[in-house]
Amino acid sequence: MTLQSLTEQRIMLGQQIDDSSDSVAAALSKGDYQEVLRSPAARAVFGSDHESAGSLAGIVQGPTPFDSEFAAADISGYVTSLATRYVAENGPEAWQQITWVAAACLNAFQQTNWTGPELDLDPVALFPGDLGTRLVESFIATQIIELPEDADRHEIGRREHMGGRVYLGAKLSDQRRRFDADVLRLLERDGEEAYTLTPRPLFLHLARLLLVEVPRDRLDERDQAAPTAQWWAARVLRVQQTLLEYPAQTLLTEVLGHYAAAARSLPGSPVQAKYAAGLAAADAGSAMDAGLDEDPLAMVRDRAAAAEKAPVTQSDQLGADARAWDGLDDSAREVWARYLLEIAVTFAQHRMAGETREHLALAQAASGLQWRMTGVKGRRTRFQTFDVTQLVVDAASRRALGGSESELVPESMALNDDTLLEHIALTGEAPAAAPLTAIDRCILLALCQNVENENPAHGLTSEQMRPFVARVLDRASNWTVYTTGLLQRSRLEAAKTRTAERSVLQLQALVDQIARPQPGELEAGAAERLAYLPVVVLPSQWDLEAELARRFVSLGVIRSALDIFERLQQWDDVIAAFVLLGQEEVAERIVRAKLEETPDRPKLWCVLGDLKSEPAHWRHAWAVSGERYARAMRSLGAHHYAKQEYPLSAECYRRALALNPLFEKSWYILGCTSLQTQDWASAATAFQRVVSLDHERGDAWNNLASACLQLNDDKHRERAWYALREAARCMFDSWKVWENFMRVSLGLKQYASAIHAMGRIVTLRAELDGARCVDLEALRSIISALTRGGLVEGLAPADAQRREQQYARYVEHLLVEQIEARITRSAPLWRTMAEFWSWRSDFAHCLDCHVKAHRSLAQVAELAYEKELFHEAVDSAIELVSAYENLGDRVQTVKLSSDDGEQEGERKAAAVEQPVCADWRHQAKMALRSLMGKGKESFEGSEDYARLTEALAELRQA
Repeated sequence: MTLQSLTEQRIMLGQQIDDSSDSVAAALSKGDYQEVLRSPAARAVFGSDHESAGSLAGIVQGPTPFDSEFAAADISGYVTSLATRYVAENGPEAWQQITWVAAACLNAFQQTNWTGPELDLDPVALFPGDLGTRLVESFIATQIIELPEDADRHEIGRREHMGGRVYLGAKLSDQRRRFDADVLRLLERDGEEAYTLTPRPLFLHLARLLLVEVPRDRLDERDQAAPTAQWWAARVLRVQQTLLEYPAQTLLTEVLGHYAAAARSLPGSPVQAKYAAGLAAADAGSAMDAGLDEDPLAMVRDRAAAAEKAPVTQSDQLGADARAWDGLDDSAREVWARYLLEIAVTFAQHRMAGETREHLALAQAASGLQWRMTGVKGRRTRFQTFDVTQLVVDAASRRALGGSESELVPESMALNDDTLLEHIALTGEAPAAAPLTAIDRCILLALCQNVENENPAHGLTSEQMRPFVARVLDRASNWTVYTTGLLQRSRLEAAKTRTAERSVLQLQALVDQIARPQPGELEAGAAERLAYLPVVVLPSQWDLEAELARRFVSLGVIRSALDIFERLQQWDDVIAAFVLLGQEEVAERIVRAKLEETPDRPKLWCVLGDLKSEPAHWRHAWAVSGERYARAMRSLGAHHYAKQEYPLSAECYRRALALNPLFEKSWYILGCTSLQTQDWASAATAFQRVVSLDHERGDAWNNLASACLQLNDDKHRERAWYALREAARCMFDSWKVWENFMRVSLGLKQYASAIHAMGRIVTLRAELDGARCVDLEALRSIISALTRGGLVEGLAPADAQRREQQYARYVEHLLVEQIEARITRSAPLWRTMAEFWSWRSDFAHCLDCHVKAHRSLAQVAELAYEKELFHEAVDSAIELVSAYENLGDRVQTVKLSSDDGEQEGERKAAAVEQPVCADWRHQAKMALRSLMGKGKESFEGSEDYARLTEALAELRQA
């Protein structure tokens, strides 16, 4: 079955439906998750209608909610048994209802933790028996009221209302806290801890069970009955990834696997076969002790080729990729645009810029978005009297795609600055700002995010991002899309003095409006808030408030930030804030107090270790976690590396990476420790993992090449060449990288690359280092290979001549445009260049090089009294005289320009034969006499002076 049903398509696109034949799907599309979770399918799957443990006998093998020992770990077996029975009784079609129930659980979790408003439904209440009464939240705030003092905050945010603090949430018993903590432990992956204050994690756990665990052995049957299940499963695992302290490799792999499976049920498209065959990201999780033979040169070559063919994202450059979608109907294009954009956002969240760029280009092609970055004259300040070109994004949607778009959006705070304008006043011909569809606005936001991921934190980067945000915010759209645009604008404005105040106020307003108990008349409901959440990067409520606290720290409002950090239990930020206040002992006291409450929390032990720089605390964190908390080993490894205890550091990082290999920094340090211990194969493997995670990491490419060169065989030398080529691309202004690339290129007889590298080195170093920037041995090797036929060995005569001429042009450009234009005072360099011009039969140029070689020595003032310098100058003079004798009388054809054309201004080139230097004897005598005059006072009567006298006498006799 494919995703052909209009109901399924509209639900995946976040659009509302009114289908009386499937009331559950209709309720899901309208955001009425309580109705979905109280439907017959939900009651059957969760056993809500059972009144005693006896009614579950023979169905559930193990504890049930009626048993006092029923724990979080028992939920999986319980739900699996009931779901399997429900499918057996109702046939394969029951999978579709289970999918809607799971989707409602996921959306309820996201509404609780991402978008709001407050959901008046406790997931524990879905279960029967004692569990539903013993652990249920005793207070749920759905109105803005003053909560009791002992009420816990379900919503993490804190608001001011009517002069008093208003906490939104529920009062939890200690037993319920322990239950939620157990659920969160079930959501951990690869040794990464989930956020401990996550409200209602049971919603996410249930969604994961129903979509991933329950159908594991019946995937074909489930996918036939519920084509969207794989897509929902990918979304569930993406949300689980966001709960973790650091991303997990296995979760990323599973997410991409579910997206690939979902592609098989989508409407036909130009890319369906590619995606149905499987999606892959940089998998750093292969066996760490795998040899390099498992990853041959293909990886480096393919990634290098991909970088050269990296898809551009400006729509007018998509070409055939965009035209290939013209045959699809509008609904199919919209589905594919959403699907491809979700994958792009997934990669963006993992900071994989190359993969993000590729999928954004495909999403644009599917959507039909037309956009370009252009410049328009305009003004930014109130008193500006001249126009300056301003960057703007000219964008237009292909058509008004359907979707849940409305005017109900968060408040955009006014700038209220006495100098800056609220918006750039364009005085030139501005592009038409036609309304964009919500999905196209999401694409622009993703493009903006990718600009940030691909570039360093810099003012120029911000200027490139602003036009995207301005285009998204030019008018109201979907609530979540507009919220994300305001958040991105707030981040861009934080670094500038005149906009910093609005940045903080806007961020505070976003935190406030997400956590309101109920939406007002002019605010969006749950359905619209969740419609585009999967295709934007919107942080959770606690991450958003933590970002606000960090903004406070940047403004020096540290006490207010501390209040938020402590409430959110962001212990790393708490320590950093107290360190800024010079109160490290207070931070230690707080952490130790928390450890007395929960002595088995490995994160707290790691935080204490970071604070005290005490390895024992990190080892204890590793022990209490059952050797599953990867951060403990990463911190201990960093400690040993700083102490230059490289074998111990390597062992710690190996343990950490065995749990979670999605850490490029850990791979990088492991590679560095292997270099220090001369374990070249391990170093190469580690740096290879780094570049697979971040293809733009130039230092890792360079170190990968170093390790490969130490392995000292042809295969690894070739690998080193590819790695250095990538390193030079990433570190374009590093002459050291280019020098390494030049040397390896010469070793592999890649002369074109060596010539290019030498030219780049001269460009970077000539101004400061002069002639020292040219490696004479390398230049001689290049010229020798050209002049002695080393470049054309084994080629047919025609091919040999063609290659010889091609490389001759390369070398000529290097010598004339790059070396001669920058370096004038190096005799050995001029002599080396003379060899090339002699081979080219350009005798005038060859003689000129000899003259300049002599002048670079003869014009040194110290030669008048320095014996060694005078000796070198004499040798140079004798060599110059020899060059005059050999080349002066040669006849060379030169082209002379003439103005004697038939019409005025017409110029003709005439070929004329003339001697290279008609007065060469006079020139040679002048050179000898000049040098003799300079050295007469100090060296007359010496052997070198006698040589000059003899050479001058020979010239007179000639």
